[in-house]
Amino acid sequence: MNKFFSLLKPLDIVCIAGAFGICATSIINTSQAPGTPVLHISTSETEYLYQLDQDAEIPVNGLTGTSVIRIQNGRAFFQESPCANKTCIQADPVYRNGDWAACLPNGIFIRVESEQTTSDIDITAY
Repeated sequence: MNKFFSLLKPLDIVCIAGAFGICATSIINTSQAPGTPVLHISTSETEYLYQLDQDAEIPVNGLTGTSVIRIQNGRAFFQESPCANKTCIQADPVYRNGDWAACLPNGIFIRVESEQTTSDIDITAY
């Protein structure tokens, strides 16, 4: 291993470090969706959109009653629900692009997606 490092020239090290830097930057930039995170609340009848940067308490009518979804400090979670097992209330808050939670007995699904601020081109498949 020591012989390998003795063969490297200073410019080789700079090129290798630059390649790693370019790869890391590409991965970080493509993993972050552009735009502001938006909370989508879906029921069997309708869909609601809310900004995650504004605190709110949202009553949503579902199949078995009314669930209360709370947005607080950029995170959304089920605060109350009429379902029997209350698994949705115990779920972690959603706040990152792609996060989701659901109250299946009540038919309510929440998910976070980034609002598109640029074009609709998929950056990973150009």
